[in-house]
Amino acid sequence: MTGRYKRAVSIAGANLFLRYSRCTVLVTMALAGWACFMALNAGVGVDAEVDDLLAGDQRNAEGYAALEAIIGEQSPIVVSVDCGEVCSPEGIALLQEVNHALGTIPGGTTSRTNITATTTNVVTVTNTSSVLNGIRPVITRRFPLPQMKWVYLLPQGGADINASHMPALRRWTQEHPLARNILVSDSGRHALIMAYLDRNTTRPSDQAALAAELEAALAPVRKKTDVRVFGLPLIEHEIRSTVMTDLRRFVPAALAVLLVVLAVTFRRAPRLIGYVLTNQLLGLILLPGLFYLTGIRLNIFTILLVPLLSAVHLTLLIHVGTAFQRAWESGLAGMEAAAAARAEVFRASSIAALTTAVGLLALLANEVPQMQDFGKLGAAGIVMFYAVTFGPGLAWLVVWFPDRGTGPAGQSGSFADRAFVRCQRLDVVTCVFMAGMLIAIGVGQVRTDVRASEFLNYESPTRQMIEQMDADYGGINLVTVRVDSGQTNGIVTPGFLKFLDEVHQHAEEQPGVTGVFSYAQLLRMINDVWQGGDKAALELPKSPAQRTLFASLINSQMKQLPFLSMITDTNFQTAQLTLRTKDMPSSAYLQLLRDVESNARARAPESITVSADNGLRSILEADARIVRSQRSSVLWCAAVIWLLLAVLWRSAGLATVALLVNALPVGLVLALQGYAGVPLNSVTIMVAAISLGIAVDDTIHFITQWRAERAAGADAAAAARAAWEVKGRPIVVTTLILTGMLGVFWVSGFPPVVHFGLLLAAGLAGALLAALGLLPAWLSTRDSEAHK
Repeated sequence: MTGRYKRAVSIAGANLFLRYSRCTVLVTMALAGWACFMALNAGVGVDAEVDDLLAGDQRNAEGYAALEAIIGEQSPIVVSVDCGEVCSPEGIALLQEVNHALGTIPGGTTSRTNITATTTNVVTVTNTSSVLNGIRPVITRRFPLPQMKWVYLLPQGGADINASHMPALRRWTQEHPLARNILVSDSGRHALIMAYLDRNTTRPSDQAALAAELEAALAPVRKKTDVRVFGLPLIEHEIRSTVMTDLRRFVPAALAVLLVVLAVTFRRAPRLIGYVLTNQLLGLILLPGLFYLTGIRLNIFTILLVPLLSAVHLTLLIHVGTAFQRAWESGLAGMEAAAAARAEVFRASSIAALTTAVGLLALLANEVPQMQDFGKLGAAGIVMFYAVTFGPGLAWLVVWFPDRGTGPAGQSGSFADRAFVRCQRLDVVTCVFMAGMLIAIGVGQVRTDVRASEFLNYESPTRQMIEQMDADYGGINLVTVRVDSGQTNGIVTPGFLKFLDEVHQHAEEQPGVTGVFSYAQLLRMINDVWQGGDKAALELPKSPAQRTLFASLINSQMKQLPFLSMITDTNFQTAQLTLRTKDMPSSAYLQLLRDVESNARARAPESITVSADNGLRSILEADARIVRSQRSSVLWCAAVIWLLLAVLWRSAGLATVALLVNALPVGLVLALQGYAGVPLNSVTIMVAAISLGIAVDDTIHFITQWRAERAAGADAAAAARAAWEVKGRPIVVTTLILTGMLGVFWVSGFPPVVHFGLLLAAGLAGALLAALGLLPAWLSTRDSEAHK
């Protein structure tokens, strides 16, 4: 069967397909209407869970879990106030003003009724915790059984607060090791107020209302000083708002890129611009239905799919449109030109869509659940857009072009010839060697230091508050070193307490440690109170009787000491040395833990075991999981793509060439990530697999055309030149579309999203150079390749 006869049969089959596919326009429009209705009716919303923000950041996740264990189901709103000097009458007055403002918010106060024999009083108090109502322990009775109660640091009930109250306040909030950097910053300039609001803040509308109410209530105070607010409902509201803002930014930016590229590409056939836009609009209408059917919601990860899937859809449309334009300009009617376009691009586009879906499905090998959802939704989106392109999309061509073309357009192949000659002159070995050197150096510099705050931009109120907590309040990283005494109530024995105190003091001396909390420290505090608050008495009680008394006091005050779970278990067998640190690189953080652990083990008696395995293992596992996830997804992607290409092309050699050509741009993307200091995190780990899955599309189109020319009898060099002439333009245009669409991520409010878009765009630009540079030079030498 000759090549011409095969083509005639292919066009006849395509004609039959097109006649029946016209009805798919109506069917698809009906599906689009259903998708919109169901999505809007069900409310395809935005997922703003903090778990997404903490994905991969084990240090912040550990601290968040520890705080949750202390505060229980309560979710306080934390307000940081710049008082100038907290422990001053002016600073306290400023805190009182903020406290009053928080009381004006619905749910910010609680009314209590006090009934006596003669009067009934209703007292309204603000649901806050700060130095204004902070308490400290005092001994009320020593013998026969000691008793302790908690008294306020400052006078209550509207009593006058003056300078005489400041020394004691300063000591308990800034100097006492158990309270330092908790409610008042180490510098004494900032203070925290925690507001426990009695209201529902789980729904997006409630969170938005709370944010607006806080802004209005604190506006007068913000005219005087800096006030920052932090809280779980506010974080979720900010994430949700940023996602929606990103969507509003993406649409006009992407539309501008699209119109410019289409105007240049189809300037001789402007109706093709309408065809592309019509199909693109149809795909975007169906996209909410895809979210609805999969049950996956928009979040800081899946928002990436909106421009990405649109860009991939556009590449399919561009290949169909350019093939149609050549056929139509040669004089074919709309139906015939559409059939010819389908015959030319269907096979290559099918393979390209399949490899792109494989690149996304390879994310299922990722160990981060959010990435698995991304991969599943992305692959489903590729299938949907492919069906739109080669279903109603081809029928739309006939709608836009019912007439016959005007005949040969007299296109000049001089540009393609010149470009191909330049590619032929490439020194392939030199290029590969230099690229390999750059990759080897850059990949070695990629860091796996995942930090939740880096997911938010510098103007983010949440990020600013996190950074202030790190700079002024001693950081938000909490990790524990477990010290097991080996027996119930063993932590109160003299030998154990002495050892624990030595380990505690060593840990406090380590760089980066801003606070250490332990059972020994708690006993020192009780001893200090017993001795009348003498600062020099912050030492362990020497008398066994005192240690027993103080232990019983601690047991009696369990409800007043919710943080006790951070420093001991319920059997008082294992003490937990809890370290608080500022933000630091992952390597420094791990080294700190190892130093504390090794020092403790060197000091430990035989009956005592020391372990920082939980902290070390969780952080190491978080970093290893990121690296392992990227490696697994890339390897699975490469293996499956190679197998698919080898089977579909019936050539292991060509499949290997396709992967090797694209391995260079993917490797250069990873190297660029190292050179630019962009960390591997739960977003950027997707770049390599997705880049490979999409980048190989250009290679597939070029090799498919080259094989067709070889099958028609051309030698390797002539086939490469012919493939250049046919596929060079659509490959360049589709790469411009992809890089332009990914470039819109520059306007995102999430830095990892920006990094994802720019790195992926760089990878696809490199894939263009590889597909039209290295690949033609390589294929021109393959005269031994079988004509299949």
